[in-house]
Amino acid sequence: MNNAPTQTKAVVSAGRRGQAFVRRVAVCCLFACASLSVAQANPGDKERDAQRIADMQRQQQQRQFEMRAEDNRRRLESQQAQQEQNAQSADAARRGSRMTPDERRDLRRQINEAGSDLYRNAPRR
Repeated sequence: MNNAPTQTKAVVSAGRRGQAFVRRVAVCCLFACASLSVAQANPGDKERDAQRIADMQRQQQQRQFEMRAEDNRRRLESQQAQQEQNAQSADAARRGSRMTPDERRDLRRQINEAGSDLYRNAPRR
């Protein structure tokens, strides 16, 4: 009687060992197939990689071109701002000097026009 349960345990454990072995073999086969498929690249993959590299280089060149254009634009803007500032300072320096007769005449006319706007009706005495 004691022999029967021992034999069934042995049979069950042998069956489990066999299933584990089959699983291990299946996993190894899957890894082998996967590694073979990765190792054996298609020629189209190489062409695609070359195209991708060319696209990346083209994009980098485009970015460099845009950066140079932006730098040139900033440089031009700063030069224009500096020219405007120089013109304003020259204009201010000229104003510090004596006025020409035409400028004096224009200034008198502007003062008279402004005065007439302020005092439309002459004050009564």
